Order: sequence, then structure tokens, then C-alpha cells
Amino acid sequence: MPSSDEDLRYTPSGIALKPVYSPDDIRGVDYSRDLGDPAEYPFTRGLYATGYRKFSWIKREVSGFGLPEETNQRQKYLMQHGQEAYGGQPTVNLVFDLPTQQGYDPDHPMAEGETGKCGVVCSSVEDMERLFEGLPLNNINTSFITYAPAPVMLAMYIVAAERQGIPRSKLTGVATNNSVAGHMGSNMLAFPPRPSLRLTVDLVRFCTREMPLWNTVNLDGYNIRETGCTAVQELAFVMCVAIQIVQSCVEAGLNVDEFAPRLSFFWSAHNHFFEEIAKIRAARRLWARIMRERFGASSPRSWYMRCHMQTAGYTLAAQEPLNNIARVAIQALAAILGQTQGLHTNSYDEVYCIPTDEAVRVAVKTQKIIEHETGVCDVVDPLGGSYYVEWLTNQVEQEALKYIQRVDDLGGYVSALEKGYIQGEVAAAALRYQKEVDSGERVVVGVNKYVSDATAEVCAFEYNPRVREVALERLKALCERRDNARVRRCLDAVKASAAKEGEPVMPHIIEAARADATLGEMMGALREVFGVFDSKPVLARSGC
Repeated sequence: MPSSDEDLRYTPSGIALKPVYSPDDIRGVDYSRDLGDPAEYPFTRGLYATGYRKFSWIKREVSGFGLPEETNQRQKYLMQHGQEAYGGQPTVNLVFDLPTQQGYDPDHPMAEGETGKCGVVCSSVEDMERLFEGLPLNNINTSFITYAPAPVMLAMYIVAAERQGIPRSKLTGVATNNSVAGHMGSNMLAFPPRPSLRLTVDLVRFCTREMPLWNTVNLDGYNIRETGCTAVQELAFVMCVAIQIVQSCVEAGLNVDEFAPRLSFFWSAHNHFFEEIAKIRAARRLWARIMRERFGASSPRSWYMRCHMQTAGYTLAAQEPLNNIARVAIQALAAILGQTQGLHTNSYDEVYCIPTDEAVRVAVKTQKIIEHETGVCDVVDPLGGSYYVEWLTNQVEQEALKYIQRVDDLGGYVSALEKGYIQGEVAAAALRYQKEVDSGERVVVGVNKYVSDATAEVCAFEYNPRVREVALERLKALCERRDNARVRRCLDAVKASAAKEGEPVMPHIIEAARADATLGEMMGALREVFGVFDSKPVLARSGC
């Protein structure tokens, strides 16, 4: 059916849409080459033959605030109300406060006013033990949302497990370990890009050899998306990060089929329902082809694009916050129809504060309603074969490939980052989106259209006012009773290993954690060698 220009609409990524799609629009699609049955290369239709019929996705809510024991109680509350990994296994998804994310202890000036806010404070192995009190480290799927401090955080977790008699080889989970992506997304920066990449590779090497059940890198698109990029940019730039990391690991002498099966991805689930589904289907196909054709991976597990998704905080509105429940449910359904392996559903009140107990209960039970009441788990890839979905999947992939080629031409992800290309593209997309909202071209219900005078009562979360005081008391007591001479020796070893290119750093960080060195001390030792990243703002191009 021909379409006039006035019939066209556009996805948020700028892909033009016709009113109707037909077999003519997917005439070039070859089923075996481009789709395949579920569990068959290139995995467009899913990684597993039975989909969610045997095990549904991991329900893993992000949580972290205040003192470790407060977050521990919130995690247990979530488990009581449906948070679980495969087969009912316990799972946690932990976010740390800004000082911890930046690698500072509570006594650092940068921590003043921020300790325990927007995440949990965790500066020692003892804090890690408090965080997991009563939780079985040998039977729990743990996710650490942390960037530059990922090696330190994992070292403290390993030592906490050792003190329970649990070997590191039995630990299951993931640490983001992707600080190089933080330079364009979360802004959780500590070191310049190239030392950040070196630490990522070092942790991949260590976990591949020592922690076979641990996902070595979480390739994070979510936080890039939160800065305002499009679905196509999220897909493309995360693939560029992944290519850079895989290439660096191969250059460091790692066998691609030994480390690639433990890579995982973290995507946003945004508002445009079909573009988000197409993005995940395209991501699976694109990653399979990159790993097999570009890197010569021969193991099918190296081709798997396993992922966790989170509904978009960027889309939550302060106006009429109960509307956010509907937004989250629709975004969650897109993630599930795209066949994510894990999902976090945002709480309706997150735009104001740390979610309340009521809000997180609604969020996790939104996933349970989708799982048990909608029938979407009964059939694998129920949208497969839709003329529109297959066409849109192709378009998303093709547009992403254009960005990947541009980044390749600039010398790879780190070079493109250093030249400001990626930041400029994301800034331009964010500016376009905001202009569309401001002008009313893009409707946001309750914000720029269908605005109501009605207000909803939001019970704001109340922080523990003694968080920093308690954290400082604990830090002081730890430093007084430990063997400080041993700590100094361990920190010197961390610095010496970091100063020698190609020298493994992770074993020395673990030894420092065993000596009860703090997060801030270990990160400080690394800063002395690697320096501190000087972030310069990149503005959107004129005319956007």
C-alpha cells in the first residue's frame, strides 16, 4: 500500500512508519538466515526453545539505600513478594550510593550529604557481610550495579564468602564491570577510559579462570538511554563498547570462547512498545553475527546475547505519578515479549525518592501479573512473523550498523569517546526529544496534554538520619582494630601491579580486602597510578 508523506509517523529513533505492513515489506527476509526457530542461530526469535514455559525471567528489583542492614531488609521484603531468580532461587540487585560508586569512603569530603542516599553505603568487607546477613551466598544470584569500583566490590564479596567457607567458584551473579561505558552514560567516573578498559579486561581474565558461574561484564545500555539517547543509539553504542572489550580481551591473550559465554547485557525498556521489542530481537541477531563472523567464536554460547532489562526511569513523570504504574507495565510487557532473561520494574514514586515498601510491592507484582494472568509465557516469540515487527527489527539493526561503522572508522569505541563523537550524538538526541515534549509534538500524558488538577498523595521515603554517623563510627572502629601495617603492604602491592602494564591487579585487590582495606583506600591506590578522569561536557550540535 503506497503511503503519502502525511501518512508517515516516526519512532523515537526517527524510523519512518507506514500505516500498514505486508509481505512485500519483508520480501528479503530469509527465515533460516535472518530468523531461525527459537534457540537457533541467529537467535532473533529467542535463545531458548521453550522460552518462558520452563522458567520465566529473573525478577530482580534494583534496591539500595542507607546502611547495609536496611538494604538487607528491603531485599528480603522483595523476596517475600515475588523477587526471584530461576526456579525460585534468591536474587538481589544492589545499587550503591554515589560516594561508593565513585570509590570514596564515608569520611571523604565528597561523601558529605550523600552517604546512603540513592544507594547503600558499602566501604568494607564487614559492610558486605552486613549486606548479606541471612542470605545464602552459595545459592543466591547477586547483581552489583557498580562501575569503576567493580573489582573492589567483587573482591569484598569474595572475601565475605570465604569467611562463610564458600569458595569463589560457587558464586553466581554479575558486577557491571563496565566503567568505560560510564564515560557516556551513568557519569560514574573514576579513571580515564584506557585504564578503565584495562581493569575491565583484568576482571574478565580473573573471573574466567576463577569464577566460572560469574558473569564477567554487564554491558550497560540502560544508563546510556537514561541520558536521552534513542533505542537505535542504545543498541549501537553498547555493541561498540562490547566490540572494544572483546577485542581488548582477545589482544590480551584470552580465548574468545572461554570468556564470551559469561558476557551479559543490560537494556532499557522504553515507551515505544514495538521499537523496544524490535531492539532486543535485533540485538540478539546482531550480537550472534558479530561474535561468529567478526571474532570467529565457535561455541554457540558465545553467540548468546543474554540480557537483563529495566523499565525507563527517564519516562517517569512527577505529575500524576500513579500514571507511572501503567507506563511501567507496558514497558515491562515489551521487555518480556522481547524475551529478556531478567527484569526490573520501576516503582511509580521513584521520581520523588527511594521507593516505599508499597511502591516496590506494586512494581514486583506487576511482573507477576504479566507472568500469570496474560498468557504471554505460553508461546515463544508470539510476535514472530508479524510483517511490522520483522520489518522494524531489520530497520533497527540496519540503523545500528551505520553507527557501528562510524565508530569503527573513528578507531573504535574508546577513540570515538575521546573525540566526543558518542557524547555529541547522545546529547543531540536528548535535545531533540526535549524539544518535541516542550512543543507538544510528543505527547506525555498528564505532563503536556490531558493535564489534570488532581493530585496524588505520595508517601515520601524517610531516610535514616544517622546513616553517615553510623558509617563513620564503623569505619573508625575497623581502622583501629585491623593490622594497618599489613594494609599498607597490600595497598603498595595494588599500586605496583597497576603500574606494570599487563600485570594482574585483581589478586592484589583481593588480598587487600582480606586485610580489611577499605573501598576508598583500594580505589585511592588505583587513582595514584591511573589518575582521575577530567570529564568535559559535550554539547549538542546546533540545529538539532
